[in-house]
Amino acid sequence: MHEKHSALIIGAGVAGLQATIDLAKVGFNVYLVEQKPRFGGHTSLLHKVFPTLENATELLKPLVQSVTEHPKVKIVPYSDIGSVSGAIGDFHIDITRKARYVDEERCTLCGDCSKACPVNVPKEYEMGLGTRKAIYLPSPFPFPQKYLIDTDNCLQFKDGSCTACKDACPEDAVNYEEKNRKERLKADVIIVATGFKPYDAGKIGQYKYGAYRNVITGMEYERLCSPDGPTKGEIVRIDNKKKPKSVVYILCIGSRDEQHLQYCCKIGCVNALKHAYFLKNQYGDETEAHICYTDLRAVGKHAEKFYREVRESEVNLIHGEPSEIQELPDRTLTIDVYDQATAKLLSITADLVVLETGLEPRTGIQEKLKIPLNQNGFFKVAHPTLSAHETPVAGIFLAGSVQEPMNVTETLAHASAVAMKALISVQNTDKEC
Repeated sequence: MHEKHSALIIGAGVAGLQATIDLAKVGFNVYLVEQKPRFGGHTSLLHKVFPTLENATELLKPLVQSVTEHPKVKIVPYSDIGSVSGAIGDFHIDITRKARYVDEERCTLCGDCSKACPVNVPKEYEMGLGTRKAIYLPSPFPFPQKYLIDTDNCLQFKDGSCTACKDACPEDAVNYEEKNRKERLKADVIIVATGFKPYDAGKIGQYKYGAYRNVITGMEYERLCSPDGPTKGEIVRIDNKKKPKSVVYILCIGSRDEQHLQYCCKIGCVNALKHAYFLKNQYGDETEAHICYTDLRAVGKHAEKFYREVRESEVNLIHGEPSEIQELPDRTLTIDVYDQATAKLLSITADLVVLETGLEPRTGIQEKLKIPLNQNGFFKVAHPTLSAHETPVAGIFLAGSVQEPMNVTETLAHASAVAMKALISVQNTDKEC
């Protein structure tokens, strides 16, 4: 057992959660630092996870529960990393705990504050269809399960014109004067699990993301499919919430492109197959599904079988890159695409276009950790074959898609391997001492 050892995990997505529980189980004292006031990262926003098509929320629940209940884990939510100093066996990390402006001890989750708030804020990834208040309970998987104030949208912090939430709170839990708190942590090893961000589809001008309401990203489409999303799981047009007659899925948005991301995102092809599967499962022959691809890469031992199943459900696979999307007066969309498989120029009218975007690593913490980046913008590893989990900085490791594109299954396995590497590094340091 390793009761005297400690680890700092940066990021509470699936990679960070898995690495945390693995190290805690072997006796490490683990600090789990998360910038947001909730757990689960992007996985928590998915509908179902390939290849099992398990509900993503249900898949995450036992992992989140294990982490939050383990006595060896200290969770540091809604916090930013400051300076990092020291070396393996003796890292010092400055943390800033951001003010929530709601007393965690007094908050009883009655919700009166949120009901009284006059401000509606669009929820991330929900296409303007879902909103929350400026004082809100984060979802899914908030930690702690208490309300907090979004100061960017709260009228009190903008101009002092509103005290509705404070006036409504029966426990006097709202405190506009709360300040950020500084804290210093010590750890033997650091695991970076900051995950990824979807590539900005607006940079690919021909597809008019952000200009046309019915052009959305794959991540937003996941929210349409999810029962806890803005449409309760019903796949609809964004402009009028009506059932679509035709949906087009376009692959490699920003991926494998010299002007954008040169590498393959690895998950876009399977995501498109999954998304078309959801559509056909919901509407059958009532709605057409078209997948436009330059190359279709069904990666993974279950992917080829799934690809064949989707193809047999009468999803149209079009080998070609679409031209510029045009919007008609009724906000339906038209696309021209040359299908290399049939040597025909196709003109498609769609109610919804889904852009399967590439992904970029979240490396904003790079300068604080002093880890170089590779040519694709991911954190550099010590050796691409022999030390693929380790950075050039001894004692700092990488878990999940911050290192390279990975699906959820690969991310979980990778995080466990990284935890083992961290354990071995501490054992070797002990021997040297």
